[in-house]
Amino acid sequence: MKTVEDVMTTDVVTCEPDEEVSVVARRLREEDVSGAPVVDESEVVGVVSEADLLDLLDAKQEDTNIWLPSPFEAFELPLRAFPWREWAEKHGLLKETLHDVGETRVRDVMSKDPRTVAPTTALDEGAGVMVRTGYNRLPVVEDGTLVGIVTRGDVLGGMSGGGEDGDAVQSSQ
Repeated sequence: MKTVEDVMTTDVVTCEPDEEVSVVARRLREEDVSGAPVVDESEVVGVVSEADLLDLLDAKQEDTNIWLPSPFEAFELPLRAFPWREWAEKHGLLKETLHDVGETRVRDVMSKDPRTVAPTTALDEGAGVMVRTGYNRLPVVEDGTLVGIVTRGDVLGGMSGGGEDGDAVQSSQ
């Protein structure tokens, strides 16, 4: 029977709780992954995903009823650089809604207390966790230390015959 260890990715892209989301968004894009475990010292304390970052932008847009740039533009460029800042201030929008979204800390947007699996977890059990929770990725933890990550793509690859004999399947985290 295949286990999570047979298909997991061991070269895991991670981030820390106090990193700015702009830095993490850039890292996710550069590494071509859609999410990453949040590690504080050696403990997995959360998971941050593209969806978490997009939710941050959506919340800001609802608060201000003004146009926001695309997600990656907003994370990489300070909002004060956009010409509507003067308009927003002139019309009495709260100053705190104009802070740079990219300066938000990962700890404020990550999913906390993530579900993790052990390397020895049966692959079908890991898949079941993903189906029941709706999670796209699960950190793989052994003795309290992050040793890998398993994604839906990894599970599908493992079920379709990829990842035989412990060869890792390409993951998009």
